[in-house]
Amino acid sequence: MAEKFDCHYCRDPLQGKKYVEKDGHHCCLKCFDKFCANTCVDCRKPIGADSKEVHYKNRYWHDTCFRCAKCLHPLANETFVAKDNKILCNKCTTREDSLKCKGCFKQIVAGDQNVEYKGTVWHKDCFTCSNCKQVIGTGSFFPKGEDFYCATCHEAKFAKHCVKCNKGLVKAPVWWPMKDNPGTTTASTAKNAP
Repeated sequence: MAEKFDCHYCRDPLQGKKYVEKDGHHCCLKCFDKFCANTCVDCRKPIGADSKEVHYKNRYWHDTCFRCAKCLHPLANETFVAKDNKILCNKCTTREDSLKCKGCFKQIVAGDQNVEYKGTVWHKDCFTCSNCKQVIGTGSFFPKGEDFYCATCHEAKFAKHCVKCNKGLVKAPVWWPMKDNPGTTTASTAKNAP
């Protein structure tokens, strides 16, 4: 016997019809638009299953609604700059509007690869380790005040080291009093130390 193939929401049969799979459930186009579709930031209407969607920083637009905030030029297939929650095209991004790289203080133009951290922006190649000056780019980094460190420099500069051999400790030690000799402590990386 054939398994039922129905819409998760309205239970209408989906055999031979267009449907969408969302969160592991099958739903008809009508139910997708009603229950699952993202809402366009611009027109506030659902972005239907048959529509093209633009997604940027947890915000959604119909492709035709994704336009420059100043001149309204469509930007779905073009580079853009985001400034103060506004989307701008290259032409409307003036020197005053444009973001400046914290590393070189030059303008960040639409299409540039960049790194953004806590509201500050760098060109990808300007985001460097404060210690070794190597480009971190979009790799892992460790912030310390106003400085940023690559993993290698952070470990060398800030990781705890063994007093005897001066090698970096992989994990911070867990300190615990010894059972047999109260008043003394010993280091252990054991997970279930007494």
